[in-house]
Amino acid sequence: MSMAGPNGTDPDSYLPDSGMDSGSDAGEPGGHLGPGDLAPDEERLLAALERDARSLREPTIEESLPAVRAAEDEAPLPADGGTPDDGLTPLFAAPELEPPDQQD
Repeated sequence: MSMAGPNGTDPDSYLPDSGMDSGSDAGEPGGHLGPGDLAPDEERLLAALERDARSLREPTIEESLPAVRAAEDEAPLPADGGTPDDGLTPLFAAPELEPPDQQD
């Protein structure tokens, strides 16, 4: 008889908790992708992503504090700009009528 642990897994089980634990990202159990396992276009994409990531910076605590507070209060995230508009706000206006003498 086995007993589930506090996180719902069996401590006596030899099976990994997830697919990532199994190391099957190369398609075979226990296999991992190596440096030469990517196609040339995948290598170019990876290089571009790594190059772009170098220019990113981590936000400061002061910059992230409003977002943390909004998440804690379950409020909308702070944003720059005015009222959000999805382009579906109806516009109610009187129709422009032509004078009676110019109608066809």
